[in-house]
Amino acid sequence: MVGLDLLSLWVALAAPGLLGLDPERPPAPAPPSSLAPPALLTTRGLDTAALPPAGLDLPLDHLTVPVTLNGPVREFIDFFQGRGRFIYARWYARMGRYRALMLPILERHGLPPEMLYLCMIESGFDPDAVSRAGAVGPWQFIRSTARRYGLRYDDWVDARRDPVQATDAAARHLADLYARFGSWPLAMAAYNAGIGAVAQAIEQTGSNDFWRLAAAGALPDEATRYVPKIMAAIIIGQAPARFGFDQVRLEPALRFSVVPVPGGSDLRPLARKAGVALDELTALNAGLRRGYTPPDGQEYPLRVPEAAAEPLRAAVEALHARPPGLLIEHTVRFGERLRDIARRYGVRRRELRRLNELPEGQPTPGQVLVVPKIGEPGPDVPDGLMVAARPELDFDVPGRALVYFPVRRRTDVAEVAAFFGVAPGEVGMWNSLDPAVPLQRGMVLRLYVPEDFDRTTAVLVEPAQVTVVTPGSDAAEKALEHAKRKPSAPIKHVEHVVRRGQTPWKIARRYDVSVEDLLAANGLTRDHNLSVGQTLKVPTSATPKARGRAKKRAPKREARGGRRYKVKAGDSLWTIARRHDVKVKDLRRRNGLAKSDGLRPGQVLLIP
Repeated sequence: MVGLDLLSLWVALAAPGLLGLDPERPPAPAPPSSLAPPALLTTRGLDTAALPPAGLDLPLDHLTVPVTLNGPVREFIDFFQGRGRFIYARWYARMGRYRALMLPILERHGLPPEMLYLCMIESGFDPDAVSRAGAVGPWQFIRSTARRYGLRYDDWVDARRDPVQATDAAARHLADLYARFGSWPLAMAAYNAGIGAVAQAIEQTGSNDFWRLAAAGALPDEATRYVPKIMAAIIIGQAPARFGFDQVRLEPALRFSVVPVPGGSDLRPLARKAGVALDELTALNAGLRRGYTPPDGQEYPLRVPEAAAEPLRAAVEALHARPPGLLIEHTVRFGERLRDIARRYGVRRRELRRLNELPEGQPTPGQVLVVPKIGEPGPDVPDGLMVAARPELDFDVPGRALVYFPVRRRTDVAEVAAFFGVAPGEVGMWNSLDPAVPLQRGMVLRLYVPEDFDRTTAVLVEPAQVTVVTPGSDAAEKALEHAKRKPSAPIKHVEHVVRRGQTPWKIARRYDVSVEDLLAANGLTRDHNLSVGQTLKVPTSATPKARGRAKKRAPKREARGGRRYKVKAGDSLWTIARRHDVKVKDLRRRNGLAKSDGLRPGQVLLIP
């Protein structure tokens, strides 16, 4: 391979300074363009003879990610200096646009800054990147993984394309992978190939070292190439001048302000009011699929150029400054937040604060607020999952009535007990709780209150709205974790009656929800067997479908020119459908397959 020999490159990189390289030093001449990507990694596994001698396989001291400078990594360095020079230059230039935005997010989640180069290899920092497998956005999420990390996807929003939300989800995903494997190279491999593939490779080889797994051929080919490619990108990115990229001008850092705008707003008139080009506004809000903000009764945090923020904010304020018309009174209940009141009446929280001269914080129970009457009020119960502990004891409390109180914010047992006129110890006994431990959002308390207690003074829910779980069980942990999670969009729960042959996976696919959310909403675990006639609560999106002009405006596509998949030995329609996050019936229909048709290795399928 033409280029620096391994020892000289190692000495250069390990020297003092920025990787020991003088930024003023002229770059080394690029090697001749190769005719193909690095040949060493085109076959399954690595030749162990290509690994460096002991003593050279060392991490670069100033990097958190242990970058191993061996044959595979060096071959990708040479590739990026040769045939792939323009590819890396384009990615490196685009990194300037997103680096200042993404690095603080990675740092907040405890990730090394070098993980930014994983995004480079995934998409080249392109929010509209779409892979053949249907992965979308700068961090290349498929829909199932995106749902697991709270990224919204519906007719209006695809948060996988949003550089802020997608980076936050990717950081949490990578942190989970690192917690699982304890190694950044293995975490990167699992990000590419999946947890199962890496766990299986470790089990097969008895090793948890990425390079040994790669040399043994235990990892998928793509993952074997993926990690050294990232390491090569990291090394070049530390000293671009040394590798011939000092002439590349970085794109200006993305800067914007956020202006809350009404749901269902068309970006075209908003762009005119802000005095910016529609393309610029669309690029800043890459997650919007149809050029409209989602009409789900909430304000949408629209990103605009900094200079356009005040004009747009003034236009929105003028829209909301119209006389409110008829005002009605609302008495705040215990457990009710300002956001609950605003959503119920279809008004903005800012408007409620202005009309009632409310300071920051929540209104107090019993306080009377004036509210603009825009239409008929919505439901008076909170949305989201509500979880109650199954009582370990039976209680007989004469002269008391049983009620269910949903906890909407972190609070103390003593505060709840004082309002309902009971003792903190009783609350703990009725709910299998430690009264000294704060209550968490999503919990539902079982309370025996005096018969004369005025139920209109507190937010209460019916027993049918509550998911009952056994304290300390896996189902309880999953349900509470789900309940505490802030939903990316309003949700509603619909009932589904289980029919013969249905599984949680099939039901989740039917309603386009994740299996984890379905199980959590019903206090179930994966090993639970459903019974025919059983009623499940399904958490679905409460966001309206696109209609009118919004429906005619085409959403961003998830695939370009269709996707193709070559069938491998052992594949089935079910495994292929699951891998590409599509339905089996859609896969069969797209390829004109009957139920009796089998697959053969080498057969090419079109992925819908």
